[in-house]
Amino acid sequence: MIKITNLNFLNQTIENIEVDGDDIHDVELKLTKTYLTYGVIRSSELINCLITDNDCDDNTNYINVNKKQIVINNHKNDRKGKKVIDINDNKLLGILRKGIGRFLVTTQQGELYQSSSAFSKVFMKYFEHNVYDLRKAISSKCIAEGNIEEIKKLERVQGHDLKTILEFYNVYSK
Repeated sequence: MIKITNLNFLNQTIENIEVDGDDIHDVELKLTKTYLTYGVIRSSELINCLITDNDCDDNTNYINVNKKQIVINNHKNDRKGKKVIDINDNKLLGILRKGIGRFLVTTQQGELYQSSSAFSKVFMKYFEHNVYDLRKAISSKCIAEGNIEEIKKLERVQGHDLKTILEFYNVYSK
């Protein structure tokens, strides 16, 4: 079961994400932990994301648990090159290790989602917020805290400049 405390969009607070259990098929575990920790990732970037212990080709989005990285090769802003996001959460890495060779997100039948909108509907069903609510909340929190290093990381991972983030994603700290 996932325990999330202090997730409040109006006060842009995201704290205390606790994950109990270790079943890699548990949709709540994978979705919640990944989105709340790395919530600036688009659902279209995650629906075909392979969990692996080595690097993959340049056409595959994957999580390399040995290198502790999420590598997004196929994304909306392809012209900016691949995105590499460091994973610094050992508990999440332990959960992901149990799924090596599988995809991060699958349907209840174990199949890949055919579209990001189909995945987004399932996400909404479980969490009563869409994936972009979390993207906006995490962006707002980052901007409100004013940590320059984290803001630059946010720009790189989202593929947007600060002006775009402030205009479209910083909605809870205005």
